[in-house]
Amino acid sequence: MIITIDGPAGSGKSTAARLLAGSLGIAFLDSGATYRAVTLRALRAGSDMHSVDALLDHAKNIDLKMTPTPDGVRVEMDGLDVSTDIRSEEVSAAACHAANSPAVREVLVELQRKMGGQMGDFVTEGRDQGSVVFPQADFKFYLDADPAKRARRRCDELTGRGEQADYQAVLGAIIQRDRSDSTRSTGPLRAADDAVHIDTTNLTIEQVLAELRQRVETKA
Repeated sequence: MIITIDGPAGSGKSTAARLLAGSLGIAFLDSGATYRAVTLRALRAGSDMHSVDALLDHAKNIDLKMTPTPDGVRVEMDGLDVSTDIRSEEVSAAACHAANSPAVREVLVELQRKMGGQMGDFVTEGRDQGSVVFPQADFKFYLDADPAKRARRRCDELTGRGEQADYQAVLGAIIQRDRSDSTRSTGPLRAADDAVHIDTTNLTIEQVLAELRQRVETKA
């Protein structure tokens, strides 16, 4: 069984996917972590983030592993635990270079499919999981929310990790990320034609999880 949950940053898809996978007792594939890991690898190497060749080299040579944990997933890059490092604002700001490169996306889409094939039943989240990476998925969802709400959630996430968060800066970054993700030529942010849309603006994560589970269990 494959369940995809797509949507923009701050829509709640990552938390919902992780909790849904845990409640169903199946694996969780964090597709965004593949782009973040390549970005982190490039940053640590001092690579030119505007160089497609440099980013492609990192994508082709990265050794990436995801291991389920009670809190979600442990991400190992080249043998190092980078689960926290890939969530930094520096990586978030630079990840667009890898995500917007058709060549890099092609490599990482194949990596995601390979990882999914090794997991068996799984839930995956991202921006093109149902539309591009796993079009054969059994269940497809698209989560969205008002940009202001998504910015507030991102700020809460950052402060919860002890990092500083400027609401206006975060809101601006989210709006820019939406524009970039939606207009790129390869793997743009969009809902699959057969995806179920859920607006999470006024929903708690518990309510989102309950709706996802209800839809999966009704049709399973």
